[in-house]
Amino acid sequence: MLLCLALHIGAVWGGALFGPKPQRWDPVPQHLAPFQTGDVSKRRGGGHGPPLNIDLSVWGRGQTELQWYGDITVGMPPRKFKLIFDTGAGMMLIADKNCTTCGSHTRYDAALSSTYSPLPGWKTLVAFGSQGGGTSGSSELQSANCTVVTDAVGMAGRSVASEFLVCDGYSSGLRIQDPDGLFGMPSTPPGNWFLANGSAPEYKHIYWHLVETGQIPGPEFAFSLVSDRPGRAGVLTLGGTDRSQYVPATLRTIPLNWPLSESRARWVVDVRGARVVVGSGSTPALLTNSSDAVTLVDTGGSTIVTPDRNTTRELYGRMSDQIQPLDDFGSWGAPCDLLDRVARDVTFTLGSADRSVDVVVKKKYLNVGEFAGRPGICQGVYTDPERAAREPINGRPAWIFGSPLLRSYYTVWDGVDRTLGFATPAHRDLS
Repeated sequence: MLLCLALHIGAVWGGALFGPKPQRWDPVPQHLAPFQTGDVSKRRGGGHGPPLNIDLSVWGRGQTELQWYGDITVGMPPRKFKLIFDTGAGMMLIADKNCTTCGSHTRYDAALSSTYSPLPGWKTLVAFGSQGGGTSGSSELQSANCTVVTDAVGMAGRSVASEFLVCDGYSSGLRIQDPDGLFGMPSTPPGNWFLANGSAPEYKHIYWHLVETGQIPGPEFAFSLVSDRPGRAGVLTLGGTDRSQYVPATLRTIPLNWPLSESRARWVVDVRGARVVVGSGSTPALLTNSSDAVTLVDTGGSTIVTPDRNTTRELYGRMSDQIQPLDDFGSWGAPCDLLDRVARDVTFTLGSADRSVDVVVKKKYLNVGEFAGRPGICQGVYTDPERAAREPINGRPAWIFGSPLLRSYYTVWDGVDRTLGFATPAHRDLS
């Protein structure tokens, strides 16, 4: 999600999701075997009462807003951590008190918590690939050395004992970002810890654990990534929607691609087409690799990742052939004034044949800012994956849609009804 090195969790999770498995480590909980969701698949949740809101802040560099995050508490007495709410990840990750490479991030001190347990105590390396949290990549592998522990984890005043990662080593991408770590929001309750010995013990994700214990009124959650008042950059609503944040009559839901969403515990929908909008009165041709494709929908991603370099070249070519690769890691750009001048909306049709929705990456988000080390050259929001991305079941092209698309909509996520909803926000995005 950022200009030089910051942590681009979304794109890298997506690379692990859709690309070949790494030789040593698989950083993404990929629950490949079918599983049963038990009572959660049969009910909307055991809790009662209204949905719960968490205020969001946003971290960015220059003109680019990169990560939306909010407060999570850990331990007893509770201590606050600022964590990215990331639908492209499954686990929670924070820094350990002994971390010497974690910058100014809040540390977790097990000795100060009466509810801490060192179990299960597994060691693991979480690898984020080359992009970290930014909009461009580097030759440095972004990673964290972590241990799986158990403690009380709270969100919006609700708490449950859960497993999570405590890390004693952050690479530069994690270290320089403002949030302390990440809080995954997967589509299904179970995940897996992928360990160096090849084992994959299962765990239950924190959010789903709160739903199943009745502390959150239902499995649905919703994001508004628009500032509706000073000091608040957005809202995460747990257990339903906040009707003050969107126009209810505009809400449209589409089905998840459930075989992919379930097997990867991520939010995956079908892509039925993509068009670069060049003007009124004409219907532009579909982009290659867009009429029979899928996309990971990722609140932790700060770019739109295409399936491969040829697709990126075609997309930018419909704006200007002067937009060219800037590095070997998927970044494209052009002189800043040219990039602003040729920017176009790109419309994606998502969903099934009978339930689809058109969503737009607005042209005002094309320019993510000046590229590091290249004065006067700005980077575009569309990037390449580290390798050609194809989904693992049918081999279709795989995109990743991050916040440049999601911020224009109020989005509603439901892993029980297996849907993703888009609505018009009630407030204008003034960015």
